[in-house]
Amino acid sequence: MFFDRFFKKDPSCVDQNMPIVAGLFFILIALDYLVFSLISLGKGEVFFSLVSFTFAGLVVLSYMSLRRGIAIERVYHNSKYAKAPKYPLKTIGAVLLSGVTACSAFLGGYALVPSVLIGGAILTGWYLYYGFDVRDDKIDGFESSKSAKRVLSLLLEANKKIKNIHTLAKSLPYSQTSLLMLEMSRAFKKIVTHVEQEPDDYDTARRYLVSYLGELESMSEIYVKLEGKDRSIEVERDFKELLEDSIEKLNKKYKKLLDDDILELDIKLSVMKQRMKNED
Repeated sequence: MFFDRFFKKDPSCVDQNMPIVAGLFFILIALDYLVFSLISLGKGEVFFSLVSFTFAGLVVLSYMSLRRGIAIERVYHNSKYAKAPKYPLKTIGAVLLSGVTACSAFLGGYALVPSVLIGGAILTGWYLYYGFDVRDDKIDGFESSKSAKRVLSLLLEANKKIKNIHTLAKSLPYSQTSLLMLEMSRAFKKIVTHVEQEPDDYDTARRYLVSYLGELESMSEIYVKLEGKDRSIEVERDFKELLEDSIEKLNKKYKKLLDDDILELDIKLSVMKQRMKNED
């Protein structure tokens, strides 16, 4: 259960694919340990069989950590503002693989120092190729780390809810309702993207991304649960009207956010022109 939660797919992680060669590399190592485990078991060497089986599991866990860590880091680098990954998954994967390698060398007959050096070589190679996890928050432009945490938490939750609405819409048969749900998710996403680029608009957009988004996500979940059951025509009509109204309001809000930024820029330009004129 712990590992299911630890490695569960995050809606905000857009791409979790790893190069095929890297995946095959880890699989081959794990298979090698599994084969050795079976051979040892056949010889009656229970200790080496259990150790090899454990090493195979640790190699797989190392790959999972690397895969998940790269996916989270990709989201981090693609975002203008982001919190550093909560868990240093790439580093954990590196330590696991280097530890398994060092222990294998030692159990295979190498002295302690050479075994440690072999494990260190694996760790160094991992660092040079994959790197370790980023540990610094991307919060340039925020007045404080506290305000950054508040905004980033909002955006993270909003992205999860938007992704859920998108998934719910895709689970429905193709219809006007499903298309409206997808359009609504895109309208919310535009506001989220705007706040990512202009965190000063956080307070203005907060009501839409917390209250409205949460309620619409909840209603969408209930609507999908009723799919194939006795849904009245009135419910269908009312839900579509709600979606249409929501899309209209969200688009108006997005336009207002843009207009406010344009107005702010005009004011700053006017002030700067006046200052330059006075200095002349």
